[in-house]
Amino acid sequence: HSFASTQLSGQRVYNLSRTPRSHVKQELRISYDDARKIPKLLESIKEEIKRDCPKLIADGSRPFRAHWQNYEDDHLQIVVNCHFTIKPTGSEYWDNRQKMLEAIYRAAEKTGVHFVTAV
Repeated sequence: HSFASTQLSGQRVYNLSRTPRSHVKQELRISYDDARKIPKLLESIKEEIKRDCPKLIADGSRPFRAHWQNYEDDHLQIVVNCHFTIKPTGSEYWDNRQKMLEAIYRAAEKTGVHFVTAV
């Protein structure tokens, strides 16, 4: 594709194939009934991701977070934010992303926390 320079003015452009790191952010919807379980869930999410995603950046140079972010009308919002030393393209990225999602799910199962589906 080609773009007019006026369309790109003031915007950063990245060549993802040259970016050495990737970022994965997930917003989770948790039942109000499970509010007391959230501290254990957050701890378990971080443990599971650390165990299964060896290219996780957890040295403090990039965010590695699992936090209770908001009260919503029908759920509690949790945000999981991770960075990896993996390019944001290709099968290694997608395989790692799946491992992260599986880690989150295992943590929810271990702690007995239930996700709320959107209406």
